[in-house]
Amino acid sequence: MRLRIFWFVVEFFACRAVGRAMPRVRAAFAMRFRRCDARASASGGRGGGGVGRRRGASAGDDACYVDGSVDASGAASGVGVWYTFGHHLNFAGSCARKSCDINAVEMCAVFAALVRHPRDEKLAVMSDSRYVCKCVEIIARGDVDEIAVNAVTVLTAFVLSKRREKTLIAKVAAHKGGAHTANARADQLALVGSRASEEASMVGFIPRATFESAGFFQNFSRVLKALWRREVVAEVARFYAAREDPFGNGCLDGTGVSEARKKSHRDVYENVQRLENRTKLERPRPFSDDCSVTDVLALDCEMVGVGEGGVESMLAQVCVINEYGNTVYLSYSRAYKTVTDYRTHVSGILPRHVEGSSAREFADVKRDVAELIKGRIVVGHALENDFSALQLHHPREDTRDTAKWRPLLRPPHFRKPRRLRHLARDFCALSIQCGDAHDPAEDALAALAIYRKFRNNWEGQLASAKAGRSL
Repeated sequence: MRLRIFWFVVEFFACRAVGRAMPRVRAAFAMRFRRCDARASASGGRGGGGVGRRRGASAGDDACYVDGSVDASGAASGVGVWYTFGHHLNFAGSCARKSCDINAVEMCAVFAALVRHPRDEKLAVMSDSRYVCKCVEIIARGDVDEIAVNAVTVLTAFVLSKRREKTLIAKVAAHKGGAHTANARADQLALVGSRASEEASMVGFIPRATFESAGFFQNFSRVLKALWRREVVAEVARFYAAREDPFGNGCLDGTGVSEARKKSHRDVYENVQRLENRTKLERPRPFSDDCSVTDVLALDCEMVGVGEGGVESMLAQVCVINEYGNTVYLSYSRAYKTVTDYRTHVSGILPRHVEGSSAREFADVKRDVAELIKGRIVVGHALENDFSALQLHHPREDTRDTAKWRPLLRPPHFRKPRRLRHLARDFCALSIQCGDAHDPAEDALAALAIYRKFRNNWEGQLASAKAGRSL
């Protein structure tokens, strides 16, 4: 197997060196990928029928979604491969100390999917990385001098050239609904992989994936050295000979190889599962007696209607609680427009609340809330309505909206938000909005309880996305 890899690396670098001047060399190299269809966009690409004719694919036995993840510190990275729930080829692995370049990590994810899938079966690999799909598309044309070189890119090309059935590498939108919902599962697996500790046993078959910028012969020797490792050769030999089926370690049903891994899988899986076997619902209550102003606050507002028909909303009451569930600010806001609909059946607001002495001027309420939430994370449900009523703007990176976070959206397409009372009931066994009107403190506490339940995974996803954008 080492000899086969060696000659492929020679051909790869030879095509890279003389392919432009000698079109026959480039054409001969491209013939290796005649069964490959690579698409860097929804249309276009090269290749024939079979899997390659589909614009997209649902995850299943012949289609998978892949993703890479780099943590906020840049010290750890991971890959995820998702087929469907409980599939034996689902995989999560760490790429730490191999690469923390997001493009290289995304290529590692594609390689992990290709080398572990039986080469005699059709396969569609869906990635949200335009770089990866464009890179494979260029390789399939034989124009390898147009791409940056690293060991995992060369080995991915080798595995592609040895597949006996149609192979599609396609670009999909990142974390969208419909047929692409499985991409979110791949991202979750990549996060699990980036936090894993058993790196040597999990991803020994992934070569070092840092991009090389040295001279031609130095790049050649470094790539060959990375591909010469025993674990890499053994995995490629297993793929080539098809002696045995690989078995994944990233199933979201908790089939990890360690208790820590199983817990990570359970934590991720709970993000999209309702709370079961708990029929008794409780009213929300604070988590402690701490009444300090914390770095995480939850906010909820009640509005009244103004203008013709009372369609336009105006602030009537605002409540801000700390991360322990205790109120740190509560105030009515004096009406600065004529109220045409008090919405009492929903808001509980009466004329005396916005016109009496207990109501403060809107400008004062707005100033108080702005000073309170500045530089802090704000949790809530449909916060754009609250900020609109307050006439405030809060940075997106400091907002945690339970009506926007994708795992909490309405299945199966995960596009539309769910009602707060349904989220509180299904995920936290809480009962809210039981009376005739809403209580802003209770609503804010319910949103906070949901955020606290999923805080680790929520913050992990945001940190990973931020790290990916910064590279």
